[in-house]
Amino acid sequence: MIKPFYQGKVDTFCAIYAVLNALRMTHAIRTLKARALFNDTLLDLALDAAAFRDVLEQSTDYMTLVDGMLKKISRELPLDVIIPYGPDSRPDADTLWDACRHWMDGGDKRTVILRFMHFAQPDADPFVRHWTTIDRIDAEILHLFDCSHEAEAILNIRRNAFVSRREDVSKEKLLWIQPESLRFVRLPG
Repeated sequence: MIKPFYQGKVDTFCAIYAVLNALRMTHAIRTLKARALFNDTLLDLALDAAAFRDVLEQSTDYMTLVDGMLKKISRELPLDVIIPYGPDSRPDADTLWDACRHWMDGGDKRTVILRFMHFAQPDADPFVRHWTTIDRIDAEILHLFDCSHEAEAILNIRRNAFVSRREDVSKEKLLWIQPESLRFVRLPG
């Protein structure tokens, strides 16, 4: 049976959706506000054809896009953004987990935006490169507030099922959360 395409299946805008979903959690933005922010982001991207093509062709890590959106939005909405790890940071998976848990346990109206890679085989390129938002963390599961509607979408990440360094990807752990992608986001106050 042929399935219809749906929004998000053929586009490459999960990073934009991750930011919008973060704002949904921190500021309870509604659809019209999300649409306006989405459209403004696309219009801004359209001003730089090379950057827009990089987004469309997934030849970027999207961090500049995410940071640009957050910076622009923070001029309009109260927003605290903390980047806990730089590009050369190499925290192990437990340290990354604990940092996310500590952030999420720190109060209401907060979330974490992150990018993960999913591999079919440890030595292959990832078949999924995805931005998402953390909804909550319990003892062993990181719950995602995700834009994907695919049946095989990753909506939960078990504590023992991911790595935080590319070289640690193995047959047992085929999910890599990129530490430098983490953005701790909250409504100030």
